[in-house]
Amino acid sequence: MGRRSRRKKRNPASKLTDDLIVEILSRLPVKSLCRFKSVSSRWNGLISDPVHRRRLPQTLDGLFYDTSSPRRFPIEARHFTGLWERRRPFPDPPLICPSFSFIPDYDNISLTDSCNGLLLCRRAKNDFGEFCYVVCNPATESWVVLPDSSAGGRVRNVRLGFDPADSPHFYVFEFEFFGRGVEIYSSQTGAWSHKESKWYHYRGMSGEESSVFFNGLLHIVTVQFQCMLAAVDVVGETWLTISLPEYVGEMNARDPGFVGQYHGQLCYITQGDCETHMSIWVLEDYAAEDWTLKHRVSVQPLTEKIIPRTSSYHIVTIHPHCNWILFTAGWDQTLVAYNVDRGEVHVIRNLGSDSLTPCIPYVPLYSGSLTDGH
Repeated sequence: MGRRSRRKKRNPASKLTDDLIVEILSRLPVKSLCRFKSVSSRWNGLISDPVHRRRLPQTLDGLFYDTSSPRRFPIEARHFTGLWERRRPFPDPPLICPSFSFIPDYDNISLTDSCNGLLLCRRAKNDFGEFCYVVCNPATESWVVLPDSSAGGRVRNVRLGFDPADSPHFYVFEFEFFGRGVEIYSSQTGAWSHKESKWYHYRGMSGEESSVFFNGLLHIVTVQFQCMLAAVDVVGETWLTISLPEYVGEMNARDPGFVGQYHGQLCYITQGDCETHMSIWVLEDYAAEDWTLKHRVSVQPLTEKIIPRTSSYHIVTIHPHCNWILFTAGWDQTLVAYNVDRGEVHVIRNLGSDSLTPCIPYVPLYSGSLTDGH
């Protein structure tokens, strides 16, 4: 009997051209796209290629953070860390340079906030503390300088609002002391407008509170006797104050929690030095202020295997397409990912004891352009 010839089974996908594979991948949801990076080095290269990224759906790619050390010059430095380099067999190439060298006078840029692919920065004008706001898109290296607000370059609590699924325009909210009013910049009009506060009493804001732009309103955690969720729309006409779950508001009056999106709904997550549990609450009814507890887990088991003898943690963000909560813990600011579905904890990296808060999440945006930008 003759030997049977052994023929290797050919992979049909190997005959597909790169352009055809990218076209197929562009029709997949983000979650599937992330998994397919591990299929082969070829697929990972196609998905990670900066040119192809413009055609593919994007998700949370990494975080910006600053460090401060008197042993170097300049004392402060900005960094960018990807989320899953250590877990992927084929790590992505660096997406962006955190120096923002495409912006003139980038050495004087400080990062303030981010929202759906856009970044809000302050750029120093001189050594006397005067500055201007710059909104930029690192993925397209476009940027726009905003005109001065009535604050005249004085530092205020400022936030960025942008939802490309709803509008191509972005908004900058600059709050007065104790939330007495707000200056709102609209990229549609190219001007600032001032609105007096309609909250039933002034809200305490230190500048480090968590916030999220959701359903056309900026929601921000405020502190005034107890934690409350305050919201204002992009034209300053709708002002809301939303009570947090009763015991959360009382216990966290000195340590505001995290507000964000969880499965497409507004959510609030407890955090801090005194918290023994991480609780995820979802607001299912605005009018009734109906909060539903979706998940609750003891904090110590999440941190003790990684950072012994600590239960202190600070929420950074919620992954928009995976059921992951990212938080920092410990003196060396270890960045940790908690898988809510599996109850698993994974260390991403140590940011270092000289790292500064907050960490700024970043999702690449390759579509659209900045009004009057560069």
